[in-house]
Amino acid sequence: MTGAGEDAITKTAAESAAAQAATGAVPDAVAGAAMEVTEDRPGPDYGARRRDARRTVRRQRLAVVIFALLMVLAGPASGLGASEFVSVDGVVAQIGRDTTLAQLTGLQDLSLQPGSTLDVTGDVILPGGGASGFVSVNGRPFPAIGVLHDGATIVGRRGADRTERLRREEKGIAPVWETRGSGPVVTQVREGKPGLEERFRGEHSTAPVAAFVLREAEVGLLERTSAVPTGHKAVALTFDDGPSEHTVEILAILEKKGVPATFFWIGKVAASYKSVTANARAAGHEIENHTWGHADLTKLGADGLSAEISRGAAAVGGARFLRPPYGAYNAAVAAEAARQGQRIAMWDVDTLDWKIRDAASIASRVKAAVKPGAVILMHDGGGDRSQTVAALPGIIDWLLMNGYSLTTLQGMSTG
Repeated sequence: MTGAGEDAITKTAAESAAAQAATGAVPDAVAGAAMEVTEDRPGPDYGARRRDARRTVRRQRLAVVIFALLMVLAGPASGLGASEFVSVDGVVAQIGRDTTLAQLTGLQDLSLQPGSTLDVTGDVILPGGGASGFVSVNGRPFPAIGVLHDGATIVGRRGADRTERLRREEKGIAPVWETRGSGPVVTQVREGKPGLEERFRGEHSTAPVAAFVLREAEVGLLERTSAVPTGHKAVALTFDDGPSEHTVEILAILEKKGVPATFFWIGKVAASYKSVTANARAAGHEIENHTWGHADLTKLGADGLSAEISRGAAAVGGARFLRPPYGAYNAAVAAEAARQGQRIAMWDVDTLDWKIRDAASIASRVKAAVKPGAVILMHDGGGDRSQTVAALPGIIDWLLMNGYSLTTLQGMSTG
């Protein structure tokens, strides 16, 4: 391009560069060079010097155009000292190019609280036990070595909460028991079998979360019967809590009247009355189990229950019946007794001789409640039983006079 057209382009570029220099956008040295135009006076070499001046101006103006184009292409962050701005927890901060998150000052003032540990219901059980707090850039976690860019929004975030872990456990399901019939003798017909349950609880709170049945419990069956056939007018006198010094007196009365009885003795007491035990057996009386230490069997664990029954039976030389202390039994007691070959023996007539001090009143309770097949409860130990000793002869005489025969529990069961 030559002539007037080239002059117009270079002049426009020079004017643009001059304008940029005036605003500080280009170096002053470049702008100044572009504006150097010398008006020489005519002389012998005027034409040559004018051509050289024009070529110099053209070169300078072309340099300015190239520089301006490079400025446009490079943009505002072209290394001319331009700054970037970010927001740190709502406060605008100026940073240099290529600043990383780790290099940014003021991060120590951000709130980076850890989360909490929650129980399974959502309540806090350990503040600060959750995930650590973190720095978020533009709503997302950002690495410490990551380079920040203009306009970035930087905030501190609270760590996530963590829910406590679950603890698994297995628990037995007690079998369901059904009872049919009535009468003082309790026999296990079908053993109930326990089920199994899987449970989940909070590890720290122990709050229940879920439960699943792994194995259903099986229904057991207990049958209560009278010891004698219907219409058979037989009764059984039974004595609990012995032996004691009163047992000798009672044995003497029974021998005089010629009737047998059944004794439910406490094992650890019977161990000190071995001669009394031998004499009672020799006289045809029945000795049965009232446990080793007179414990409430329904309040014992499996091992304790088994020991109470087995030790009591061994102390009296073996047993076919178990009378649970206080008359307290449940399915577990009946099942354990059955495993040891014993049936539960309850009663139909309670004389309350352990608290009634009048012999006549004790006898009156027997007369009012007795019936064929009745099992009568009295006591030969566990305290002062003189009132029982006093009431016994009259009770036996009345029963015999009213057509009752007296036998043992085993005799009623087989007779």
